Amino acid sequence: MPDIATSLTDQYAARVTADIERVSQEREQVRAEISALQQRLGTLESDHQQLLKLRATLTGEPVAPVAAVEPSPSGTAAEPEEAGKKAGAKVPRPRSSQPPARARADRRGKKAAPGEATWGEVLLSYLAEQQGPQSVAEITNGVSAAHPARTVQATVVRNTLEALVARGKVQRSKQARSVAYSMAPRQGGAAQPEQKQEDVKSSKSA
Repeated sequence: MPDIATSLTDQYAARVTADIERVSQEREQVRAEISALQQRLGTLESDHQQLLKLRATLTGEPVAPVAAVEPSPSGTAAEPEEAGKKAGAKVPRPRSSQPPARARADRRGKKAAPGEATWGEVLLSYLAEQQGPQSVAEITNGVSAAHPARTVQATVVRNTLEALVARGKVQRSKQARSVAYSMAPRQGGAAQPEQKQEDVKSSKSA
């Protein structure tokens, strides 16, 4: 009997150990998936904000305040531990109804900062230095290399280029199956300064 009991105990222990390993593997897999989803969410949030700013630049409409809170860099591991704190922190939320006005003022102030170039200015400056048309991917990579401090998204670059095409500042062309962009040709813009100089010289000689 003792041998049988010991054998059953060993079997149960081995089974529990196997279950622990299986659960640990699944837990790590879920954590990896959550981390990937959080990174994807952060990218989508950044794209959403850039698109809102682009639309506000084109239409003049103010950017609506964002109600969602950005995810914490600590990940979901801190969520179970702080679940009770978050539940208690929901009570004084009436204060959150006041900051949106301040958030709008802060964002408008950031837009008006003279040292920060808009995406349109960045893309126009980049295209002016290129010899020929480039695709969205090439422009995105080039701008990323020229401005490493800024987060450059292909979606924002494409939408900004289309807006510049609509304003006549950028020209769009097709190369095989892809679309390329380049600076729109200037119409007599370079000849005007020379004409002015010639007029000044002729007036002095007279």
